[in-house]
Amino acid sequence: MAHTEHDADIVPVILGGDIGAYAIGREFHEAYGTRAVAVIQDPIGIILHSRIFEHERVETIGADDVRAALERIHARNPGKTLVVVTNSEPCIPAISAIRDELPYVVTPTPRPEVIEQVSNKDRFNELCRANGLDVPETELVRLAGTDPIAPSELPFPVVAKPALSPEYAHFINQGFKKVYFVERQEQLDELWRDLRAAGFAGSFLVQELIGGDDTYMDSITLYIDSTGTPTLFGGANVLLEDHAPAMLGNPVAMITAPMPGIWERCAKMLSDIGYRGFANFDVKRDPRTGRSLFFEVNPRIGRNSYYNCAAGANPMRFCVEDLVHGRRVEPVRIDNEILYTLVPTRLVRRYVRDPKLLARLDALIRAGRVYDPQRYRADAGLRRMIDVMLTELNQVRKFKRYYPEPTDTSF
Repeated sequence: MAHTEHDADIVPVILGGDIGAYAIGREFHEAYGTRAVAVIQDPIGIILHSRIFEHERVETIGADDVRAALERIHARNPGKTLVVVTNSEPCIPAISAIRDELPYVVTPTPRPEVIEQVSNKDRFNELCRANGLDVPETELVRLAGTDPIAPSELPFPVVAKPALSPEYAHFINQGFKKVYFVERQEQLDELWRDLRAAGFAGSFLVQELIGGDDTYMDSITLYIDSTGTPTLFGGANVLLEDHAPAMLGNPVAMITAPMPGIWERCAKMLSDIGYRGFANFDVKRDPRTGRSLFFEVNPRIGRNSYYNCAAGANPMRFCVEDLVHGRRVEPVRIDNEILYTLVPTRLVRRYVRDPKLLARLDALIRAGRVYDPQRYRADAGLRRMIDVMLTELNQVRKFKRYYPEPTDTSF
């Protein structure tokens, strides 16, 4: 997929202002040489001080403010198609609300009715089983109302997490965690009490704990084009995840790996329900049985989308060729092995206990096949590189505080 004469006809618009948003902007810049516009209240330093980004400030990420921002961007770029991408769960409702109102907007975000199907835990588990994908034992707990909540029937320890991320996002700002590791029923009862007292009326999932440290996690990235054909198949073995309470479960280092068989089943499951656009699956291999268990599918590209690009398949090309130019793209299955990391490699090495995996990691470091989306030569201004170094330093501090040593459950 070489550069096309139409590359100047697009304006990449990214809702969000974190590392994941920076990576998407970099992917557009690598593919088309275009600057992206970040639409967010306050972007992080590496976007604010970037040469490849403009910044369109909004008061909120509600539909009205986002619509007004897109209208302003369009007024400055008449005749161009705005390719609106987000990797931020709280921004998805705004895209759903306005996607069909503005004729100059295209988006690889799936339609709301399809998102609802994969976000509904019971339905997701049903779809997985129908496609030969295993899921952990799960209970759905509804916190709305005041009825007493029955004790869990799963053996402890268990994992508890919100069933729908968008409705929970602002509770994280109040000090609630993204994921809870729960050893006793009393702790679960206390969590339900605290959530209700804070006004949370959504649902939580209680799941069996699948053992194994971060290195048992896998990530899968897919793009399903507008005809329902899967064109991008990416996958990676996680080496290390973030352990700060608000970021828990976000990978910070991974090695790309092909996942034949699983890829096809995931893609078929999505195509069959009319899913179009990017999808990112969280999977964990059970150390006891070796089977892969599917936790969820995110209706977005994933914070670590750059691992696909580093391995030779730029995700933004698949989306632009499909949505802007209406061209069929030959499906790509990524089999090129690279190390993707947001943290210093010496930190990653400390947490990899499997000798075979450590040997793979060291071989990639020696071969110079190490990629960090923040470190981009075409965007290496001094102010931004200081931001990158401060971010990395902060990561080292966070691990010291929240996860000083690897554990057998990653909690």
